[in-house]
Amino acid sequence: MLLSCSKDDDDKKAVDDCQTCNFEFLGEILISEFCDNGNGTFTITTDGESETQDLEDATFQEIIAAYEQFGATCN
Repeated sequence: MLLSCSKDDDDKKAVDDCQTCNFEFLGEILISEFCDNGNGTFTITTDGESETQDLEDATFQEIIAAYEQFGATCN
């Protein structure tokens, strides 16, 4: 018999829905982690500081694509 909790899925989703982006700003490379919270918001973490923002009408992938258009490299 195999048992699972919904929290198991939530933890996997959180890992799968994060991207790390590098961006050069004033000669320094900034590394930020972007995570889709699955509730219409995403969290950006840079240097241990986190900020949650609304996706508004965009998808998480559209947000990442916008950062890439401004020169970020995300994976």
